[in-house]
This record gives sequence, C-alpha cells and structure tokens, in this order.
Amino acid sequence: MIALKAYYDGHSFIPFEKRSFKNKQTAIIIIDEETLPTIKKSCRGLAAEYANPALIEHEESVAAMAFSGADK
Repeated sequence: MIALKAYYDGHSFIPFEKRSFKNKQTAIIIIDEETLPTIKKSCRGLAAEYANPALIEHEESVAAMAFSGADK
C-alpha cells in the first residue's frame, strides 16, 4: 500500500508528488478536514517550498516559447 498526500481541485485528486500507477489501479481515499489555500496549480519538486505559485503560468508560457524556438 502506498500513502501520498493530494488535494482536490474540484474535479480530480492531484498528488503533491509524482507517482506512476497501473492502469485501472484502485485506491482508498481518506479525506482530511483541513483545506489548503486556493491556488490554481501547485509547485512540485525540491524547490516547491520556495516557489511562487503566482508565477507558474508565466513560467509555462516562457518555457513553451523557448522550446518551440519562437523566442529567436
């Protein structure tokens, strides 16, 4: 059995850490009464503690431009 923390975004449970699961794998979900501050997306990885969630969309658009070659 694997235990992991996640949050509910109104449609799905989103894990705080990346995990791989088998197709059609079942889960037991226990709901914590505590709620998190509302943020559109979460930051992941080692730097998540220091990251600014308000900049996620900006960083995604900059990265998309860089990888597409549109910034040249």
